[in-house]
Amino acid sequence: MIGPPAHTRWSEVGAEWLSERVTATDPSPDSATASFPDCVPVLTDGRVVLRAHADADVPRMVEQSVDPESVRWTTVPSPYTEKDALTWFEGIRAGWESTKGPFLWALTEGTDTPTYLGTIDVRPQAAGIGVIGFGLHPEARGRGLMAAALRLATRWWWDRGGVRMHWQANRGNFASWRVAHACGFTYHGVIPGHLAHRGEALESWNASVGRDDDVTRPATPWWEPVPLAGDGIRLRPWCESDVDAVEPGDSPSHFMPRGAEPTRDTFAHWLLRKREQAAFGDATHWCIVDAQTDRALGNVVLIDRGQEEGSAEAGYFLFPSARGRGVASQAMELLTAYAFRAQADGGRGLRRLTALSVGDNVASARVLERAGFTEWGREPQFCARADGTYDDARHWVRLP
Repeated sequence: MIGPPAHTRWSEVGAEWLSERVTATDPSPDSATASFPDCVPVLTDGRVVLRAHADADVPRMVEQSVDPESVRWTTVPSPYTEKDALTWFEGIRAGWESTKGPFLWALTEGTDTPTYLGTIDVRPQAAGIGVIGFGLHPEARGRGLMAAALRLATRWWWDRGGVRMHWQANRGNFASWRVAHACGFTYHGVIPGHLAHRGEALESWNASVGRDDDVTRPATPWWEPVPLAGDGIRLRPWCESDVDAVEPGDSPSHFMPRGAEPTRDTFAHWLLRKREQAAFGDATHWCIVDAQTDRALGNVVLIDRGQEEGSAEAGYFLFPSARGRGVASQAMELLTAYAFRAQADGGRGLRRLTALSVGDNVASARVLERAGFTEWGREPQFCARADGTYDDARHWVRLP
């Protein structure tokens, strides 16, 4: 990860459990004439080992497949039985022996520890395109094992002439994205109604990595909101229970972009978007909370998308009951100090912050002035007011 470390535990759970065989013809496994399991190449980085599945893996395959996270994010049958595992095992065998795939490995840790810890698969498509899928046993999550396995399988694909590896997951599967993100995959966006999941057509995240890309490090940052403490307030990540503090907004509609403030009805999707923006390197949102009660008071943000390197846009909003007591000024003070602090000292190491307010929003301009921002220009007729007239944009900048 580039930037501040994550503060939440994560698990590695794949997005799509294999249910169909593909019929592409390239590339082929190492030993096209050998039978299973001898046709399965053993891949290792010295810690993680990818090997052929074995009969002894079946009980742990069942344990993995009945785990709630596996049921939530993959298409394993539910309920899942030993019979399902044995049927799936035969499909794995057939994929390797046909030389057409899909190609699945069992993941273990170390040659002296053959215990099954998960499965990873490469599904060949035409023209050297591959699709990757993976899932981990619950006891193996959170240790970076699947990221190592993904690198091994992807390099195996390159060695056989593959040109690109694609990843997809149900939208919201941050655990799966952490694996792909760590391996240099570039995020391409959300496709609506793209993945069939237990009778529903769900949105998917999509990413890929090319043969010439670096799979040893992320291609983009993942800016987790690092907790920051001030005088009477704290900045921390938003959580699901903060919906209870959400208040109806009372600011004029042109003060902020549409959807910037959540309502209780939109909060779940709003929170997903904020977490996505952090995961894809676009922005970092902090919940401003009362230091004593932990009640949400508003939001403060650093926006990276569309900014020059070393620069970010700062912004904030407060719920109506939090205004008038210096909360916004304290939050912006914490934000700017973090933004300019060196990365080696736990900050972002930025060289410049910008901000934007509208002409009518005098209170916001005062907050920015107190935070050390200087207005450098105005943009006429920037946004429409509710009465059909137009307001200017005021552009601000602050240097360390």
